[in-house]
Amino acid sequence: MLLMSALVLVGCGSTTPAPPPAEVSAGQTTYVVKSGDTVYRIAAKFGISTTALMKANGLTNPRDLRSGQVLTIPSAYRGSAPAYAGNSHAYPYHGERASRQFEWPVSDGMVSSGFGVRNGAMHQGIDIAAPEGTPVHAADGGTVIFSGALHGYGNVVIIGHDDDYATVYGHNQVNLVQEGVRVVRGQTIARIGTSGRTTGANLHFEVRYENVAHNPLAYLPEPPAAPGITYAEQSGTW
Repeated sequence: MLLMSALVLVGCGSTTPAPPPAEVSAGQTTYVVKSGDTVYRIAAKFGISTTALMKANGLTNPRDLRSGQVLTIPSAYRGSAPAYAGNSHAYPYHGERASRQFEWPVSDGMVSSGFGVRNGAMHQGIDIAAPEGTPVHAADGGTVIFSGALHGYGNVVIIGHDDDYATVYGHNQVNLVQEGVRVVRGQTIARIGTSGRTTGANLHFEVRYENVAHNPLAYLPEPPAAPGITYAEQSGTW
């Protein structure tokens, strides 16, 4: 069983300053912000990541949106729907499947950022964008080995599983389990939020084996077994 003292976590945010808003070129899509809009909802509408949307518009805080503001939708994603929308050929992960499989920690959401190098730093999990308050479920049964706040991760729950596996759930609005309790597969353990270093409401999810982070997509059911999960089209590493 993994011990908390053995876990070395690195926040999934980036301290790289955002560039100024991109100039809108001919044929590039724009969007006028309406009352009630959020960065997450607009990004999901165009099938892009919240990071890509904010970068294209020089936003450093997802709460900076104002009604009537004209946003540039990155041309690379113009008119695109989520990369997976019932088409298995668009599934972004093509690596080897792990023999150990977990459940998706969110029933409905968009994978907005993949595993790998992001903004010059290693992103050790995936980000699943969903509205604040969305339930977060335990990907498998195990023991909660940490429930609290960590730099970069905000409110985070870490579950230790059999065979030296652990799963990490970060940026929670609230943690619903305490350290030391046993949880079962699918149990609600937290709610999605914006705590820690993040660009919007999402769950940062990691799968670790012997404290080494691995691509979670290798350990999670792929489409069509996970019909509520979509993927933002992007050029980053999956």
